[in-house]
Amino acid sequence: MEFFSVFIGGFIGAVPNLLFWMAAIILAAIVLRRGGGRAERFIIAGASLGLLSSLLGIPAAAIVPWLVQEGAAIADGSSVAFIYGMARDVISMAGIICLVYGFWVKFKMENEPFPPQGTI
Repeated sequence: MEFFSVFIGGFIGAVPNLLFWMAAIILAAIVLRRGGGRAERFIIAGASLGLLSSLLGIPAAAIVPWLVQEGAAIADGSSVAFIYGMARDVISMAGIICLVYGFWVKFKMENEPFPPQGTI
């Protein structure tokens, strides 16, 4: 019962992030269907990685108590939690990089007043 309450608490804390990432994915998908291109694909990829990172954060608080209850030492549980957190951070950083690149491509293409030289 204790772990169920940890998951519920983690889920309640993650709901705003989950809703934000789902809305970002939906809006980018709508723009992509209306003729979007490479930028929207990167925005969808970044938002999907952000959603995955938020979902992985829900059980993060229960890792150490579960491992200790199963008989592992606290140091071992902390090591596992550290590796889990690092993997989650790498996923989150990859999502941020995709989002930044997607927005950079999107606004770079829209703000170019003249075509590149040599194309006319």
